[in-house]
Amino acid sequence: MYFSSRIFVPWGSLSHAGRSLYVWSFYIFALGLTWLLAPQVFLTLAHEVADANLFWIRVAGALLTSIAFMCHQSAVLDVRPFFAWAVLCRTFIVVVVITCTLMGKCQAISGYVACIDFGASMWTFFGLRRDRAEALGRASAQANLAA
Repeated sequence: MYFSSRIFVPWGSLSHAGRSLYVWSFYIFALGLTWLLAPQVFLTLAHEVADANLFWIRVAGALLTSIAFMCHQSAVLDVRPFFAWAVLCRTFIVVVVITCTLMGKCQAISGYVACIDFGASMWTFFGLRRDRAEALGRASAQANLAA
């Protein structure tokens, strides 16, 4: 199956890493829709001046909404390689935002939000490690039972 039609799934049906990406997908979906449909709301909260042309922030909103869909689907379908890619990409974005904040290219609130996103990325990272440890533990237990 290429996609899941389920939006809300039982928490216990998700892997540890999948849970983190599942929760993060709803956050990104809300942020993406805000940027797409009402970018002035976000710009006001970020203390940025909105110019007459909001095209690029709306494009970014469409991209975030698409990313939210991919993250949700990968969490529900347990696409483990995507989880690892998500950790790398989300960490890269955090580095870029914090660098821009330190250089004075964006408001401090952007750096704070990036730190929250970094925490969410680390939740996925440690979820991957836990899932792997549990899988190795199950394999070891099965090998002991077979012996």
